[in-house]
Amino acid sequence: MACFLYNTDVYSIHLTWGRAMRSCIVRWIVGVFGACGFLFPDVAQALPSYARQTGEACIACHVSFPELTPYGRLFKLSGYTLGTTKLFPIAAMAVGSATQVNNTQGNGAAFPRNGDPVLEGGSLFVAGKLSDHVGVFSQWTYNNLFDKPQPDGSTQFVGHTSVDNNDIRLVDHIAKADLDLIYGLTLNNNPTVQDVWNSTPAFGFPFQTSRLAGIWGIAAPATLIEGGLAQQVAGLSAYAFLNKHWYFELGGYRNADGAFSVFSEGVDIGTRLKGANPYWRFAYNHEWGAQSLSVGTFGMAARVNIDPTDGNSPTDSYHDFGLDMQYQYLSEPHSATAQVSLIHELTDWDVSHIGVDRQNPSSTLDSFHLKGSYWYERTYGLTLSYFSQRGSDDSVAYPVTNSPNTSGYITELNYMIRPYWRLALQYTGFFKYLGATTNFDGNGRNARDNNTTYLYTWVAF
Repeated sequence: MACFLYNTDVYSIHLTWGRAMRSCIVRWIVGVFGACGFLFPDVAQALPSYARQTGEACIACHVSFPELTPYGRLFKLSGYTLGTTKLFPIAAMAVGSATQVNNTQGNGAAFPRNGDPVLEGGSLFVAGKLSDHVGVFSQWTYNNLFDKPQPDGSTQFVGHTSVDNNDIRLVDHIAKADLDLIYGLTLNNNPTVQDVWNSTPAFGFPFQTSRLAGIWGIAAPATLIEGGLAQQVAGLSAYAFLNKHWYFELGGYRNADGAFSVFSEGVDIGTRLKGANPYWRFAYNHEWGAQSLSVGTFGMAARVNIDPTDGNSPTDSYHDFGLDMQYQYLSEPHSATAQVSLIHELTDWDVSHIGVDRQNPSSTLDSFHLKGSYWYERTYGLTLSYFSQRGSDDSVAYPVTNSPNTSGYITELNYMIRPYWRLALQYTGFFKYLGATTNFDGNGRNARDNNTTYLYTWVAF
């Protein structure tokens, strides 16, 4: 990675921007962009610590962040060790945005900061080559929208700093006439964050999402491997990439406590793993001319304590199995990428759940994602995405609709003002939400009421 930095009408997107909001957004864009241009007029590409290390331009490693090119994948698999060691392998980024939900139903308190320009926060990275065989990607994030619910039902926002994605690698490379083998170890704190194809969860689309939408509770159901363990675990895997075709990885994850607590620093443990939990990843990769294609599988089996504060409490068993594919066409001035993934999750619930928050002793959830992007001169981008989550009927977990089924789409327009500076407009629309198109909560809220417009910019330096 040489850079770092879901309307029932499927044929139209209804963007409901009020006059006041439009004016506010314009002022915010001018202010933020003006400040960024003044502070960072000549900064290098995003995650410039890698750019300085390799001497490569942003587009060498990324289609757009974080979609990796073949060279970018090679750089990551090589443990971030290509290039020369730098004394201070440090970089940073900041994100500003405005988010508006389609319909608050007159309950503005449930959607704090709706339509307001906000500084979401930023990250500090220690990222680069430490030696010929050791490299690191370490992200620490300041969240300016850390929410604290108040007794009166309002939400107070405070600043909060915590660990984010981390990936530390020990690698070696054998290159002979008939053998090209990269092999090594990865120590990380988020299953799939170590993966080099953007068809797995950690670096899959959408690459940037609104913090406010999450605070508002607008989120589709997700399998455990889709972020449910992020920054709460520590995992060690051994991997190998043979002749630029075959990728193999086997490892395991445990709770990030004790000696591994640095991987969960500042994060409340909401999902506690019991013991060691296996993880796997296998993929076939083929590159020809300006094109590349990968097909693979990934997954893990996990035992999760029902009480995240008690490592001796009973456990639920999760089995996640994923299939994925990625295609890239990288040329000038046209580039196109596509990713597709399907994750099947089977969960066996501890008996204490039955009749309390679950109807049945086991359940399934299937998560499907399809995404395609087109870029012109690596500057102007359009992305279209479809998502669907389908799971077991459960009248206890979903008392109104009896179903977790959710589906929708995401469209995103991108403009790279500079290689290190992005402006984007993202719209998430829902066809169905938690099993229904209308009245999914029993209080008259419809799926399309959750449609969300998200305008954001990020800058790296």
